[in-house]
Amino acid sequence: MRIGFTATLIDGFEDVEWFGRGPHESYLDRHASAKVGLYQGSIAQQTVKYVRPQENGNKFQTRWMALKRKEADPCNMLFIAAKEPSPVLEMQCHRYALSDFDGGEDKPTQRFLHSGELEQRPTTALCIDAIQMGVGGIDSWGNKPLVEHMIGAQQQAEWAFQLIPSKETHDTEWRAHLPQLGGYTASK
Repeated sequence: MRIGFTATLIDGFEDVEWFGRGPHESYLDRHASAKVGLYQGSIAQQTVKYVRPQENGNKFQTRWMALKRKEADPCNMLFIAAKEPSPVLEMQCHRYALSDFDGGEDKPTQRFLHSGELEQRPTTALCIDAIQMGVGGIDSWGNKPLVEHMIGAQQQAEWAFQLIPSKETHDTEWRAHLPQLGGYTASK
């Protein structure tokens, strides 16, 4: 369960860079080993192929994320930044549809039963969440998360983000947006 924004982006995005927890997936109840920092990799590498396809690849407490296309494209980057009142969000991106990961309550009838059956798509699935519940598993993968890691029926969330399409001509040029967003400002 999540409160957020999901989108399917047209083909062409290959790589991702983010300032938040990483380098591996992290969630409300699974983030102690994920240190805050600047990370990058291919979008395909962000999917964790558990035996049964399921929720995966979340980036907890992310300040910003940049999706990058091949350099020849006229607009080769999409910059996503958390904005006040929410200085951090949860973000993830995949080369698979979100519906490929979890087919609902009747698990035996979901489209893909094993991660080896997943088929990469030319599109990019993007999630920008104010809140996502924890994944659970403290005593068995069949149990729900602890109450403090769930989203309550009456829970409210105030959040905002900014999408900035950009032509990345120099590695530091698009980072000019970061000071007003309270994000990472050091250049590489």
